[in-house]
Amino acid sequence: MFKSNTSQSPYGMANSISVMGEGKTMVKPDMLVINLSVSELADTTEKAQTQSNEKVNKVRELLSGLNIPESQLKTTSVNVSPEYDWSEPSGRTLLGYRSRHSMTVTLTGENFSEIGGQIITEVSKIGGVNVDGTYFDLKDKNAALAGAREIALDDAKAKAEQLAKASGGKLGKVITITDNTYYSMPGPIYYAKAEGMGGVAMDSATSNQSLSPGETEVTVNVNVVYKIK
Repeated sequence: MFKSNTSQSPYGMANSISVMGEGKTMVKPDMLVINLSVSELADTTEKAQTQSNEKVNKVRELLSGLNIPESQLKTTSVNVSPEYDWSEPSGRTLLGYRSRHSMTVTLTGENFSEIGGQIITEVSKIGGVNVDGTYFDLKDKNAALAGAREIALDDAKAKAEQLAKASGGKLGKVITITDNTYYSMPGPIYYAKAEGMGGVAMDSATSNQSLSPGETEVTVNVNVVYKIK
């Protein structure tokens, strides 16, 4: 997309060209995030929390056994609330209290995707722990964006030079540059819920879950306004 303006521009200068440049680059993810959750129902809030904490501690023990630092496990939410059965015509019936604990495991370094697959497999053996999804990401997004941004700027300049030539002028200096980039992480990979939570648990007898990071496309869009000589 590009346009020329031979009258007064919004930037207070005549004879300007506004162009959109796009740059894309493919990079290999170097980080894996695994979303886990525990949900336990009991007749008291204390029992529900105790049962939930027991499962969380088993996850911690699993990670410790794989030499994964505690710092790479992060609690994202904890909630305890009453749960009711609304199927009776007479009204609601208290079933108990539900304790929910959500957490993320962030993996980087050598063989991070293989370790992630092993975690997913071992978590399924604990029982009652859900793998809510995983996604690959980049530790340093700025480096990837910088490469795509250079391509976007070159693209914008090529378009501007073409338009300046068509108008019988020459490309002048840059008046403004606007970076319209919004980085969005790749979509998550979802897995079945644990038994009793609306799905079927993964077979604990299976081999390690296979995860392939592949490559992620990073796109940068810039708007550049040039002066025409």
